[in-house]
Amino acid sequence: MAIGFRPTDDDERIIHSFKREGESTSDVLRRGLRSLERLAWEEEARADMARLALEDLSGEPDDWEYDENGDIRIVATGTVVLARKDRGR
Repeated sequence: MAIGFRPTDDDERIIHSFKREGESTSDVLRRGLRSLERLAWEEEARADMARLALEDLSGEPDDWEYDENGDIRIVATGTVVLARKDRGR
């Protein structure tokens, strides 16, 4: 898929100012798109953090526990993860 783009003088100035050695205009635009995607992700993460800021999980039961051998047992699954000493490390 090809996308046409006719940059204004100001667009060309911005592209030129962010162009790294050996980069094409397309490379600069791709970096810009990735940056916009990252900014949107960060905004969503900040909104989630604000929404969850007062959440208190201290009263919730743990999803895992140590068994008598020191291994980790994942509650409600029966899955046991061996302690590092038993993993040969």
